[in-house]
Amino acid sequence: MRSLTTIEGQSRAESFVAYLLTQNISTHVEPADDSKSKWEVWIRDEDRMQQAIAELRDFEANPDDPKYLQAVKDARTILREQQDEIRSRQRNIQTTRDINRNSMFGGSIPPLTLTLVILCSVLSLLSQFSRPEPTNRLGTSIDKQLKFVDMDKYAMTGDPAVSLKQFQWWRIFTPMFLHGDPLHLLMNMLALVSLGRLTERLEGSVRYAILILLFAMGSHLLQGLLPENLFGVQGLSGSPNFVGISGVIMGLFGYIAVKTYLRRDLGFSMSPQSYLMVGIILVLGFAGDVTGKAGGLQMANFAHLGGLVTGMAIGWVMANPKFDTRRRR
Repeated sequence: MRSLTTIEGQSRAESFVAYLLTQNISTHVEPADDSKSKWEVWIRDEDRMQQAIAELRDFEANPDDPKYLQAVKDARTILREQQDEIRSRQRNIQTTRDINRNSMFGGSIPPLTLTLVILCSVLSLLSQFSRPEPTNRLGTSIDKQLKFVDMDKYAMTGDPAVSLKQFQWWRIFTPMFLHGDPLHLLMNMLALVSLGRLTERLEGSVRYAILILLFAMGSHLLQGLLPENLFGVQGLSGSPNFVGISGVIMGLFGYIAVKTYLRRDLGFSMSPQSYLMVGIILVLGFAGDVTGKAGGLQMANFAHLGGLVTGMAIGWVMANPKFDTRRRR
């Protein structure tokens, strides 16, 4: 910003500055003395200085030219339009943020997340929460076919991979549809609706489906194939006798946490309370007998850990902008 001139009289200074504004020359005006009889004119853009000097010569030669009087009216119109544009931009920015946040965190449940909620609820109820009565043939069949391993064959062989070796690959994914008790189901469904809604809207249903399968693999294989009491530590156990979608939920959490941390432009992040909750679940889960068993089923500690690590790793990869297929508005 450079000083252009000092003009005597406020009205004359206003006329000249208004005319410069109509010529797209931005100025700053301030009193040159305490009496405010003289006003100093500054040019904001130094690249327009030569043009401003030429306009000053014309003004000094004929300050009463009608164009300067008209310029005051024109300048008021220009300033009003600029202010309206600024307010419009501010409203648009706020509206966009509100729409993005509401679309991610609120509203109806997206189709794939809703399908998962229905499948988990129906299959858990039909299987009587993995404890079907002998007369419940359908529930017994569901429990037998959807667990990580056929428990009868596991009892005979002691091999947690016996069913996978017989090419029953669906068992890598299907334990997530079963749950151990109503509270287990309720808590998992609440978490699934929250994290699933966010991820499905962020990534789209197709990519979200692929992520669900990857998180299921990362959590279920680790939990199902690791031995019990790893390194002789009670509770640090793998076991094929597990159920629940909590490993996948941990994967969703890890994915969103890492991706939103690396991609600040997405406009949201996980709350500190959510990190604390996940930490508590992992600590209590690996605490062994304190919370390590519920209803005769081993808590899936390594499913939680495996899902979380898988989600974090994939989130780190997918944070690369080249994987972002969303159309920005």
